[in-house]
Amino acid sequence: MNNSERIWAALETNQVDTVTYLPCNKMNALMSHKPATMDVWDITKESAGLGLCFGRSLGGKRTAMMIQNTGLGNLVTELYTMQKLYQAGLPIFVSWRGYYKEPIEAQIIFGGKVEDLLNAIDVEYQILAKAEDLDNLNAEVAACFEENKVKVFLMSPEVWEQNNPDYHQFGHPRIEPVTVDVPAYQGTPSVNRYQAIGQIMPTIDDRDIVISQIGFPSKEVYNTMDRDTNFYMLGALGSAVEVGIGLALSVPDRHVYIIDGDGSMFFNPNQLIDLAAMQPENLTLICLDNGSWGSTGNQPTLSSQGFNLSGIANSMGIKSQAMTDDKEVMQQALRDKKQFVHYFIEAGNDKVGGEIPLTALAIKQRFMDAIAS
Repeated sequence: MNNSERIWAALETNQVDTVTYLPCNKMNALMSHKPATMDVWDITKESAGLGLCFGRSLGGKRTAMMIQNTGLGNLVTELYTMQKLYQAGLPIFVSWRGYYKEPIEAQIIFGGKVEDLLNAIDVEYQILAKAEDLDNLNAEVAACFEENKVKVFLMSPEVWEQNNPDYHQFGHPRIEPVTVDVPAYQGTPSVNRYQAIGQIMPTIDDRDIVISQIGFPSKEVYNTMDRDTNFYMLGALGSAVEVGIGLALSVPDRHVYIIDGDGSMFFNPNQLIDLAAMQPENLTLICLDNGSWGSTGNQPTLSSQGFNLSGIANSMGIKSQAMTDDKEVMQQALRDKKQFVHYFIEAGNDKVGGEIPLTALAIKQRFMDAIAS
């Protein structure tokens, strides 16, 4: 068994059945030995991969991540406000550029600081440079899940017996035709977000799952209708849809509703790309569009400048949509389980309800117990 096969074997031994992956040519040897039973989810950026992994963990599934070390800087916030905050185990296998026989100057300047970065953010790591460094890999991966911790495995190019850059079928542009015909909106919304949530929650079946975005959306969902099958995001703006995708694909017998806002969509449009690419049939994204950054003082978003999120979603391939400021139309779209429900609301936040009185770990454990029953 070569070193690549040993890494995959350690994952399979520990019931990891899916990896999220952002390509690096230094991992070609590793990827060329991928077992047929392992799913690989190609991700558009590292922080998006974290959301997918976290969503799967809520569904009781085990996932690993494979990225280049330069991507570590792109996931610090999400790492702290999802995996570390909610204590979710995740092994991250990182190709360590700039460390060994590196010809690219830009890789060297960051590669030499990777250990300092991981120490600074209190993330455990292990260097895999020689065959003997893999001797205890099964146990180290197991510890990630047993101790609910994140661990980075820094894979030096030394560890590979070969490099096969052409093992993948090359990509070729194959662009689908796109016809977008989405109306403008010039109406006057009749409810704010808190009132809209009051319309949404009674429409959702008890067995269905609700994921709410960080800030006022989560607070207002809690104060409107707290349920064990609600999952409240307490951090990671722009990650709720990624979490929802990972979860929905892990629990196909339940429908997942995501309550989010226009600011989050503009902050991370990769969410819409991944929703269109992965197409979970049991997921509905509710975008409450008030043209404002609601949790930071209602400063205008791009929706206030004419950018049409329904048009953007439609052009990406999300065709099951509803766009309205009418309560009845919105509620029917939820009952029809449309994929993207674009509901226009007034700016403004609930001034009455208190903060969510649950810790992140309590939110996670209560939710996982509820969906497992």
